[in-house]
Amino acid sequence: MIDSHVHVGQFYDIYTSPVQLLKFLDDVKVERFAVSSTTICEGNYKKVLREMKELVSIDRERTIPILWITPAMFSDGGLKRFLDSGIQWKCLKIHPQLHPDAWMPGTENIRKVISLARQIELPLLIHTGDFPFCHAGLYEQFVSENSDITFILAHGRPIIESIEVLKSCPNVYVDTAFMPVEDIVQLCDSGLEKRILWGTDYPTPRYFFRNREMVEYYLELVGSLQARIKSDQYISITNNNAKDFWNSK
Repeated sequence: MIDSHVHVGQFYDIYTSPVQLLKFLDDVKVERFAVSSTTICEGNYKKVLREMKELVSIDRERTIPILWITPAMFSDGGLKRFLDSGIQWKCLKIHPQLHPDAWMPGTENIRKVISLARQIELPLLIHTGDFPFCHAGLYEQFVSENSDITFILAHGRPIIESIEVLKSCPNVYVDTAFMPVEDIVQLCDSGLEKRILWGTDYPTPRYFFRNREMVEYYLELVGSLQARIKSDQYISITNNNAKDFWNSK
């Protein structure tokens, strides 16, 4: 199994260290994982780099580092610091829900991100959410106009808009982080199972489901998906799609 959306670092009052993350992923039998640091929300670049470097040093083969870019990084030297860190980034990430004005299509910031993605030949992960300013459909024209860039719609929200974007733009994938199993089934019923990357947003569920044991939670989620879709669809979503996607980066 490959999990294409996990985090390390500080998330409100919960901290997940590199060692703790790797232990959890071992327990749930995740073979590889794409990871960004939620510590970036504190603006603590030194701590983020330390976390990411520790992950890579412990298990380089399994770790797929994602560079989470914030608007401030363009003006305070942070972006250059991350690019010069020696970490082999495999994807860029932006979070419109946290910085809605900065990441609207057509803004200078997002033009800079696209230029960077094109220059270093990396995909761009875009957080999508329930607020209108980060709906998947808002980015349909944007991803269509940048057809040489590969995009991931994190969370795939709202699912109907995500399906429309996926159908109209072949350069777009969706990940299943915090996505209801019913929505994954809907994606499969729309013939899009080859464009879905398994992701869970771990350890974010620790914050929202404090009374749940997380290994049990994760395995129940996997089992629920496996019970609802065909076996070939399950293998595509949890392994083959991500293997093809990340091995090409």
